[in-house]
Amino acid sequence: MHNMVMPFRAGLPMLMVLLPMCLVPVFAGEHGSPQLPQNDGASPVPQVPKAPGAIGPSTCENRWSGFLPILGQEACERGYVLPRPFGVSLGYMHQDQPFEVRDVLVNGVDVKGPGVAVVDEVQNEESTVTLRFDAWLLPFWNVYGILGRTDGEAKGPLMVDLQPVFPLLCALPGNNCQLDTNFELDYEGDVMGAGTTLAGGYRSFFAMVDINYTETDLNISTTDATATVVSARVGWNGQVGKFAGVLWAGLMYEDIDQVLDLRQDIGDSILVVSVEQSTKEPLNYIFGGQWDINRSFSVLAEFGVGERTSQMLNATYRF
Repeated sequence: MHNMVMPFRAGLPMLMVLLPMCLVPVFAGEHGSPQLPQNDGASPVPQVPKAPGAIGPSTCENRWSGFLPILGQEACERGYVLPRPFGVSLGYMHQDQPFEVRDVLVNGVDVKGPGVAVVDEVQNEESTVTLRFDAWLLPFWNVYGILGRTDGEAKGPLMVDLQPVFPLLCALPGNNCQLDTNFELDYEGDVMGAGTTLAGGYRSFFAMVDINYTETDLNISTTDATATVVSARVGWNGQVGKFAGVLWAGLMYEDIDQVLDLRQDIGDSILVVSVEQSTKEPLNYIFGGQWDINRSFSVLAEFGVGERTSQMLNATYRF
């Protein structure tokens, strides 16, 4: 999600929204019945809507994986485009965003207030590589699991006057109770999570909603970091020349809480200054595209803009 090395507990998991793209009605014949020419398995087959009346490759296949999605064969025979049911994705995501400070605690005592603790926003930047496994259980419902590795940096200013909270300790000779620092903390950790997607569309347009939850075991944390991400996308699917794929725009909501634990030596005592934070701006805008190289392989790129910026790349193999 450096000059000073301090213990740190944070909710800085990377948010995985590596799209399982959709399925929707597509081929309609002269009288509204499906027209399904044979597919050689190599031609690009969009995984989202295509205009009725278009002639394209059939997605009905006799494969070992054909037992999913449930009702998939019936949907395919009626002219719905369905992606192959299983997918493996390798993804990379980078994002940069500020966090606002809710509370400052010293050894568990709340000290946030005028003249005691002053903390501006903390900036967090992180990069994550993920491996995702997904399956379409129903023609409109996808579930997936996430494994990954994240590393990042959190930095910001911190000024705390401990005198009002610990007057006796601060009165001892040589004890400096003024904490005024700019901290920069590196972290890394393993990511694990799960999510689900609902998707559907009409003709060349589609919509999808995704929600996922992740936990990150940070190397400088005593507790797992957690995050919940909800995103919605609407877009167009089709083919222009040799390009078959998808373009979309949408919104992403991130619910992240984090705690920075900073140890401060005061004489022979060690005080723990905990800075509790949350996402400053949960919403940002996203836009991106996916190129369907063939029936099995696709690549996508997505970008986020606003107070939180993000860049995502992903390659998927479906089978």
